[in-house]
Amino acid sequence: MTTRQTKYLFTVTHFDGDPDRVATPLVLANNALAAGGDVLLWLTVDGANLGRRGAADTLVAKSFPPVADLLKTFAENGGKIGVCPPCGKTHGVTDANILPGAEWMGAAAVLGAAQDRQAFSF
Repeated sequence: MTTRQTKYLFTVTHFDGDPDRVATPLVLANNALAAGGDVLLWLTVDGANLGRRGAADTLVAKSFPPVADLLKTFAENGGKIGVCPPCGKTHGVTDANILPGAEWMGAAAVLGAAQDRQAFSF
């Protein structure tokens, strides 16, 4: 009998204007990883800010642990992070300051990666 790993895509479109909208997908993503899921976090629009090293350090959600802690847990547990290239450029994410392990992921790449994934957007 073959078991199939559940795949998830969490799209983050917010940043410091509403830290709970950044923390919520990270909480869900961390739980999906803990359950053995294959999880991709895609950062786009204002959410691309999260792809900049150290940017999460100042985000404190009202209802959840600090965003930096959630992001660290996500990365340590094998979560994948893609950053929208045009959005990253707009928000100052560069090759020099992108999160360790994160990769540039444009439209074609995210559409390809989204196949067979349950998708959530925040």
